[in-house]
Amino acid sequence: MRVGPWRRMTAAVAASGLLLLSTAGSFAVSASSGTLVITTNTTLTEDYVGSILIETDGVTLDCAGHTVMGPGAGDLNGGISVHFATGVTVRNCTVSGFDVNGIYAVGAAGLRLAGNTAVRNHDAGTWLSEQAGGGVVGNKLLDNGDNGLVLWMTSDLQVKDNVARDNSGVGIVLVGTTGTVLDSNTAVGNATGFSAGGASSGNTFISNTASGSSGPGFELAEGSQRNVLRANTSSHNGYVGYLLDGADGSRVIGNTAKANAADGFMVSGTTSGVLRGNRSAANETGGFTFQASNDLRITGNVASGNGPGGGNAFLFQASHDLQVEDNVAQDSPWACFGLYDGTHDATLAGNKASGCSAGFDIGGSTGNTLRGNTANGNVGGNGFSLGDGAASNTLSGNTANGNNNGFLLWGDANENTLTRNVANQNTAFGFIADAAASHNTFSDDTAHGSGDFDAGQSADCVGNTWLHNSFGTTDGI
Repeated sequence: MRVGPWRRMTAAVAASGLLLLSTAGSFAVSASSGTLVITTNTTLTEDYVGSILIETDGVTLDCAGHTVMGPGAGDLNGGISVHFATGVTVRNCTVSGFDVNGIYAVGAAGLRLAGNTAVRNHDAGTWLSEQAGGGVVGNKLLDNGDNGLVLWMTSDLQVKDNVARDNSGVGIVLVGTTGTVLDSNTAVGNATGFSAGGASSGNTFISNTASGSSGPGFELAEGSQRNVLRANTSSHNGYVGYLLDGADGSRVIGNTAKANAADGFMVSGTTSGVLRGNRSAANETGGFTFQASNDLRITGNVASGNGPGGGNAFLFQASHDLQVEDNVAQDSPWACFGLYDGTHDATLAGNKASGCSAGFDIGGSTGNTLRGNTANGNVGGNGFSLGDGAASNTLSGNTANGNNNGFLLWGDANENTLTRNVANQNTAFGFIADAAASHNTFSDDTAHGSGDFDAGQSADCVGNTWLHNSFGTTDGI
């Protein structure tokens, strides 16, 4: 049934500014205003000037491509608002120009938003609060004055194939949200692409893309726990590609960070979790940075061509109990793997480093184990460098070929143990301990084909021990 122009509404209802539609079918609106309350399935056949309110379970609003236009919305908080109604669908609507949010829903269990566009609203494009279940699929959130899509204290939603572009805040933000899957969404040109915080936990971000943000592409903020980032891409953002700040128990798997203005991946103040199979390339300051983070497993990642102005492929600062295994680092101007500022009790095994100023650089860090790593072709640099108070570290079964020095101990490096390592064809020394390096032990190490091995003997004057090594000279240095 078709409801004609609004002159057919009773004078009393029209005068109140609250328009109540309770007849099924479609209706036409011509330059009407006020708040339209719908209580049954409704299809728009023209644009509507004013806000729309749904408080009835099971209602579908189909705008059929028409626009719901502001300003206004008052206490409803949205151009289209859904209040404590279950199983509502809003689709094919453009919502624009409101003083508040474009679409707003509170307590709307099972709400489905599909194919809508929220553009140039004063606050968020879409704000969902205290909602369980439902989906946000194929919507556009464009040029809004705050965030694109806000999920506030929601749970178990599917958020898929949405585009958040040029919003002043975050493209898609989760606050206190749990059990939600964000799949194949795109965030371009926002302050931050995607963000989860405020005790958001157990959410999955998969195959999303963030680019052109002034801040990070993806952010898991303090208090967010056990979230998963999988197969996402973050590129050309104004800060890091992925920021984990106090995001305990995160699983970051198979993501790509490329050409961001800071690091590809930055992990700070985070305990437990996994970073596996990620790729970080051509980021301005570094590939992967870990600060004050503990009990992480970091495996099978690749960092290539990061830090063109100065940076590390993998940087560890003031962190401990890390398992760093089978990663590849190449072509960074500073260390491929740098352990600094009190990093301790980390295990690095099976990693490969090439094309850096040092393959593995340990400074001011203690009690770390490096075994079975390879540092080849760090031309002009060192394969393994221990200095600046590096102490009680164990290096075993590592290989350093084709560098300047294979293994260099300097600057108060003390009580380190190097055993069964190989350093061949290095320009200067296979193994060398300078005058400040003391009480280190070299045993069963091998070095051949390097520069002048004999010069190492004159530098070894502070109680270092050399046992059963196979070097290019008979004195074993």
